[in-house]
Amino acid sequence: MDISFEETKGDLLHFISKSPFVFHAVRYIKAALLYAGFTEIREEDSWQIKRGGKYVVTRNGSALIAFSVPEDGDNTFKITAAHCDSPTFKIKENPEMRDGKYTRLNVEGYGGMIMSTWLDRPLSVVGRLFVKDNRQIISKLVSLDHPTLLIPSVAIHMDRTVNSGHAWNIQNDLLPTLPLHPVLSHRVLCQSGCFRQRHPARLQKACSFPALPA
Repeated sequence: MDISFEETKGDLLHFISKSPFVFHAVRYIKAALLYAGFTEIREEDSWQIKRGGKYVVTRNGSALIAFSVPEDGDNTFKITAAHCDSPTFKIKENPEMRDGKYTRLNVEGYGGMIMSTWLDRPLSVVGRLFVKDNRQIISKLVSLDHPTLLIPSVAIHMDRTVNSGHAWNIQNDLLPTLPLHPVLSHRVLCQSGCFRQRHPARLQKACSFPALPA
């Protein structure tokens, strides 16, 4: 059955909306492949590959390989490859930097980005956290579905050279800002004190961990 352009477009937009970061993309693709009849295999196991089989394997939750084996002998390989990471700012550990009524997050750049395009636009937070749950360290994917951060530009009279080219420094110019410090607070993810003062309250909510009382 032929797939219409509208169906393809809808599927693509749904995939993009559900895959804001590499970990989310790999999880989504693996789920789609399993639904389509692929069998998940693990790197550390002994693989039992059969003719006509379809298989998927992941590494670190950030890389995925899927392959199928033809029923009849075939002397060729058909390979399609792509990357699903993209330029971004990664939040460092213990990131909150208080500046009066504002809080900035300490970040580092990843990938080749056009830095000026990140200014004055609503930003959010996605990624993977490792948290303690029932005395075990587990990973949880986070994707806040609302604007949380902003990297503000400065007024022209504070930087007269801004229209003459600018050498951006991440630590000086591009740290994301929270509007008021109570929005994201120093809370811990678990009562035992693990990850203390490392993750803000909204990330706790996204992970279904209650914030500690003030």
